[in-house]
Amino acid sequence: MIQSYVLLGTLGIHSIEDMKEKKITVTFTLLSGIFGLFLHLLFPQQSIFEMMLGMVSGGFILLAAGLGRGKIGIGDGLMFMLTGMYLGFSQNVLLMFLSFSLAGVWGLILVCTGRRPKDGRIPLAPFLFLGYFIMIIG
Repeated sequence: MIQSYVLLGTLGIHSIEDMKEKKITVTFTLLSGIFGLFLHLLFPQQSIFEMMLGMVSGGFILLAAGLGRGKIGIGDGLMFMLTGMYLGFSQNVLLMFLSFSLAGVWGLILVCTGRRPKDGRIPLAPFLFLGYFIMIIG
């Protein structure tokens, strides 16, 4: 359970950063990952293999960030690698689906109301936070 709170807190901090600065602190992501490994040693909830598979699913987002010419940020890919480590493969894929769906709905609302950002980009971290919060309470 402590892993859930640590991850939720990390995503909350990244959400604030992403909304204010349009970037996330990679150092904080790394520290959260190290802390997650430490927590896994104390309170294992899944196998190392499942953790690595979860990180690989996040790695695909990181790859898309590299190939997508800025459509998805590298920080977004790193956050999904982090969530994959905490959640494992299947839960991380569910989180991706929820996050992208929520962001898509918000983007549609912005376009329909004429409030689309000038650069066309919206921060993903708040939707990652909201998606994970939905997973926890659901």
